[in-house]
Amino acid sequence: MPELPEVETIVQELRPVLTGKTIQDIEISWPRSITGSQEVFKTTLTGRTVKKIFRRGKYICFTLDDKRLLTIHLRMSGKLLFAPCEKDNKHLRVKFVFPGDCALYFCDMRKFGRMKLWQPEEPLLPQLGPEPLDAETAWSVLKETKSRRAIKNLLLDQQVLAGIGNIYADEALFAAGIHPQTPAATVSKTKLKRLSKTLPEILKAAIINKGTTFSDYRPPKTASGSNQFYLKVYGRENQPCPECDTPVRRLKINGRSSHFCPKCQRR
Repeated sequence: MPELPEVETIVQELRPVLTGKTIQDIEISWPRSITGSQEVFKTTLTGRTVKKIFRRGKYICFTLDDKRLLTIHLRMSGKLLFAPCEKDNKHLRVKFVFPGDCALYFCDMRKFGRMKLWQPEEPLLPQLGPEPLDAETAWSVLKETKSRRAIKNLLLDQQVLAGIGNIYADEALFAAGIHPQTPAATVSKTKLKRLSKTLPEILKAAIINKGTTFSDYRPPKTASGSNQFYLKVYGRENQPCPECDTPVRRLKINGRSSHFCPKCQRR
């Protein structure tokens, strides 16, 4: 699933192309991609102008000229593309048509991605916690935790900090020297402070690298992200730790794979 850096990259590539453009038509090939009535979705959005595009957590958000908002959650395999290839065209679910031969294609092989229209008076995505791109914000959240959950699970909880997923949780915990199974409430303040600093640094670096591409993720215009070449532990099971040469290990925490160095991240 695309995480914060991948979604931010998508937003940065959509913004200069679509801001100020009017939606001329919407073609829906898979109605379940839409939360609620597809007819209401189509008639409400057609003729509306995109005023702003931004990210909230893992959601892509469009502000329209009537102050409604459209959110897109890509989930496991969703993509937003300007020029889909033949392989992606097989999984086309929704197409937005704009003036000047411009179109945005939502392709989703696994069909888990969802789009939702929000009314102006509705609180947008109220279930999400703060954004983790600022060290002080991350620290203000993490220092107050009294949870006995594994620290990895705490980072994955979107109500705690929005946008973090498996990749960047593993990378941040490695940089902070914290074992992913450590109960959050028992992590020392020193290490939590370090985690608060390394987490936004890792996320911002990944944004510069246009995200991590392993299989499904692809930005609208760029061929792929390059952050996969800079990962220290994620996806590197049995490869040497870049700090101490100890083989990286993988374990499952609540059904999710976690990668860590057993020497640098002792429990």
